[in-house]
Amino acid sequence: MKAKKKNVILIVIFSLVFLIGAAAVWFFEFNPTGYRMSVSRRASFEKISDNVYVNRYYSGNRDEITRLIDEAKSRVMGFFGSLTCLDHTVIIICDDEKLLAKLGGDHDTQTVLFPVKKCYISVSTEYLTVDVLAHELTHAEMRERLSSKALRRIPTWFDEGIALQNDYREQYGPEAWAEQTDNGKNIVAHEDMDTTGEFYSGTKEDRRFRYLNAKHDVAEWLETHGFQGFMDLIEMLNGGEDFNAAYGS
Repeated sequence: MKAKKKNVILIVIFSLVFLIGAAAVWFFEFNPTGYRMSVSRRASFEKISDNVYVNRYYSGNRDEITRLIDEAKSRVMGFFGSLTCLDHTVIIICDDEKLLAKLGGDHDTQTVLFPVKKCYISVSTEYLTVDVLAHELTHAEMRERLSSKALRRIPTWFDEGIALQNDYREQYGPEAWAEQTDNGKNIVAHEDMDTTGEFYSGTKEDRRFRYLNAKHDVAEWLETHGFQGFMDLIEMLNGGEDFNAAYGS
């Protein structure tokens, strides 16, 4: 009887180990976040500077990658006054379509909150510009400065609107806003782009229009409240205050 019970226990333990192992394989091989987290250990990627990786057979100029990232860092540092996210941010540059599919994005930032907060930026050669890199690094810096709870409080339009302050592409500039919104007569209400589901839905043109509105609205708020108002907002959010209350104060 004891032997039978022991066998059952061993079977249960073996099954649990197998399931945990299978889950780990799935997460690191087939989940974009897990794949990004394991890039530093993959033979298909190589490190070119601190926390910067490129696919091993990258066909572009690695020195150009470094130059663009340094310029993007300077731009974001100028906006925030300092750059605190670098130790917890991994930048992945890739020109391999198969690897990009595994990474799950060609110009975006994914944030991991466990076991420690860390950001993983993936950028393809198509989007390898100072504007895109600065945009994504701004996301990373905001995630570094905001607590995990505060991050869940900010609406998507504000998150993207802040990132766009360091993204100087003309398609999101004031002239584009004036033309496409008929000088503010045709805009998107904040409550219609609060969530990721709302903000990123529809066609590429729909999303670009929301980006355009988000950049303009945040730029106006920053002009009124200034840098200190922005820092105060971050502090209030980290203190548990509701976003709408903090933003409107």
